[in-house]
Amino acid sequence: MLSEKGAPAPKSAMASGRKWRHFKRQARHLFKKVAGGVLIAIGMVFFIVGIPFALAPFHLGLPFVVIGLIMVLRNAMWARRQFVHLKRRHPNLVMPVRKLLRRKPQVASVFWQQTLKLERFFLRSRHVLGGLRRRYLRRPKPVSVSL
Repeated sequence: MLSEKGAPAPKSAMASGRKWRHFKRQARHLFKKVAGGVLIAIGMVFFIVGIPFALAPFHLGLPFVVIGLIMVLRNAMWARRQFVHLKRRHPNLVMPVRKLLRRKPQVASVFWQQTLKLERFFLRSRHVLGGLRRRYLRRPKPVSVSL
């Protein structure tokens, strides 16, 4: 650093500049942490508020759930890890959420695919209840009486 007259600045001026930069870096880091925590809290509120409304007719809470997920997943590493774990373990269940979390989500296509999936689920109800029938609703075996 140079002083006003062009001579090299004293060492104390350079040290104070470093301290100021370090202070600014620490303040920026603290601000990011606090802002991230606030965004996580707001995202969780959106998510919790959206769940009951998403289960209601017309799925009015679905945008709240998606916005809450976006806010939490962008700012919380633990949530991101959990989401990746769920994505690997249950890819078919998480796929619609992943499609809605993209930058340009295809909402109509996700909605249509989920409608078809529900329709297939209800139309093939005998397959869904098949396991229950096999376990609990078996016909009793005929008892052979031998004399």
